[in-house]
Order: sequence, then structure tokens, then C-alpha cells
Amino acid sequence: MRAEGVIGADETPTAEEVPRFDRKRKDVKVRNDEWESKTDPEATIAKMKDGTTHLAYKAKHVVELKSDLVLAAEIRPANHGDTDTLADSLLAAQINLREAGSEAVIDEVAADSGYHAAATIELCDFLDVRTYIPKPKRKHKARWTDKPPALKAAVYGNRRRVRRAKGIAMQRRRSEVCERTFAHICDSGGTRRSHLRGLEDVTKRYRIAAATHNLGRILRKFTGVGKPKALQAGGGESAGAFSLWRRL
Repeated sequence: MRAEGVIGADETPTAEEVPRFDRKRKDVKVRNDEWESKTDPEATIAKMKDGTTHLAYKAKHVVELKSDLVLAAEIRPANHGDTDTLADSLLAAQINLREAGSEAVIDEVAADSGYHAAATIELCDFLDVRTYIPKPKRKHKARWTDKPPALKAAVYGNRRRVRRAKGIAMQRRRSEVCERTFAHICDSGGTRRSHLRGLEDVTKRYRIAAATHNLGRILRKFTGVGKPKALQAGGGESAGAFSLWRRL
């Protein structure tokens, strides 16, 4: 501010003037090689929805839309893009299913527009996974003259599936179920902020919270009650079933 003549050499800007001036600056970026958290060096820069930046991690969920169970809960560095982690998250969910003794195979995936990328969709096709990912609004149309035909075929196939009734229904279900798991785990579960440090420890804590969410879904399936607090209103058979489950 002093270099640009906004304030004098002896003047001190207020707490409101500094962010107001910073928002109007051009060609200013923050880089992970220039900024490092003093308490957690593994945390990287994350851009919030309001435009601010924080040193943080990024949470990922793979949710089974029918049962509302979280198949994979991962914590990744904040600078890892959604399009680069989709295939890895699906493979982690498939591994968890096999280790749990399930014979289910993931063959369809619905995601928001942040996961839309030609390379990501083509990789999912290679893994025999049909994608239902809406295309984000962009200023320019995609050009396919300098790209392999497989990329174009994968993107156009995804576009056709998204526009069908099944694709619309899956997106509606995804926005309801998947976002609800984040609300339960991050907000109600208190994992929006972590007091732990390091990617490994933060991941362990987050997976425990995801496991409690799954346990609540299972209890609701068998007893009609997914949380202990709900027993106060339900009582009767639900309370008896919950007590029996605890004894077992």
C-alpha cells in the first residue's frame, strides 16, 4: 500500500482497509512453496467458497446412493484437484468392499461438475465405470482436433447419460445423500476442524467419524433409530432393540 501510494510512509492501515486493498490487487497468487503452516507442514493452501484461503486438507467421500453408506472416506492435500483423485477414490472404495466380504462391484459413479475432465471420464471408461458427471459452464467450446478420439467418445457418452432420466435422478439423489454425509460427519460430527496434525493422523480421525456414520445407518436399518438421542423420543421397542444390541 505504501509502494503504490495508497497510504503515507508513516501511516498504518486499518484492519478493514488491508483486505479491501488486497482484493483489488492483480497478478497476486499464493503458492505452497512460499507458504507453510508453522504447526502442520503437510497442510496446503485451500480456497474457500467465499474466496479466502486457508492452510487445510480436503475431505473426499464415496457414498453408496441406495444405502447412504460411506464406502471410502479420504483426506487429501488441499492442492489435489478433484479430477485427479476420482479414480483413486473409486479404487479405494472397491478395495474396502472386497475387504468387507462384499461381492458388489462399482460400475456407475455420479459426481458434481468439479470432477468433469476428459481424461478423468476416459479413465473411468477404461476401468468399466460409467460416469454421470455434468459439464460445467465454460466460456469456450471444447476442441477435439488435437485430442485422441477416445477422449471425445468418453465425454460425449457421459453427456448422453447425464441428460437421461436416470442421470437426472442420480444427480438428484447424489446432491441429497452425499452432501448429507458431509453434514453429518463434518458439522454434526465435529470434524470440520481438526486438532490433530499430519495427513496420517487427520485421516485416521476422519475415518473413525465416517465409521460412526455408517454405524448409525445400520442401526436405523435394523431398529429405526440411528442416534442415541432419538431414543428419548422413540422409546418402547426402539429402546429395547438398542439395549439388546448393546448386550450382544
